Amino acid sequence: MRRQRNLSISLMALLVFPFGAFAQSNAVYDLSHNVISGGGERSASAIFKLEGTIGQAAAGTTGTSARYGLHGGFWNVSTLVPTAAAVSITGRVNNPAGGIVRRVQIVLTDSISGEIRTAQTNTFGYYRFEALAVGRIYIVQAQSKNFQFTPDTYVFSLVDARDDLDFTAVDVR
Repeated sequence: MRRQRNLSISLMALLVFPFGAFAQSNAVYDLSHNVISGGGERSASAIFKLEGTIGQAAAGTTGTSARYGLHGGFWNVSTLVPTAAAVSITGRVNNPAGGIVRRVQIVLTDSISGEIRTAQTNTFGYYRFEALAVGRIYIVQAQSKNFQFTPDTYVFSLVDARDDLDFTAVDVR
C-alpha cells in the first residue's frame, strides 16, 4: 500500500511539473532571464516588460504600453554625499605686505539653493561662515569700494570645514 502511494505521488509530480513550468513561461509572463551582474537582461510579453538585473533594475520606466510598469535604476539625487554635521569656512583679508584689512564684506553664495550670506572682516581681518551644508558648491567673493582682491572669487565643493579662503586686498583709491 505504501509503495502504491509513493508511485501515485511520483506520477502526479511528473504530470504537474511540466504544466507548472509551462504556465510560468507561456506567452503572458516570461521570467526566464536572471542576471547577477552590472549588466541587464530583458523579459517581456504582450502584457509586461521587465529590464534589469537581480541586483538593480535598469534606470527608467518600462512597460509604458503594457498593463504593468516597472520603475527602477539609480536615480539622480541632488548629491551623493554622506550626510554630516554642518561645517564652517573661515579666511582672512590682508594687504600685500601682510597687514590687516578691516570691514571688507565677504559674500557667500550657495549655487544649489541660491542662498546668499554675508560677513564682514573683524578687527584682525578674519571672517567666518557657520552651519554650511556639506556637498554643496559655494562661491565666496570679497567686496569693497576701496580694494581689488586676489583671488577675486573662490568656487569649491564643500566636503569638510575650510580655513584657507584668504584674500589679498590691493588699495585702488
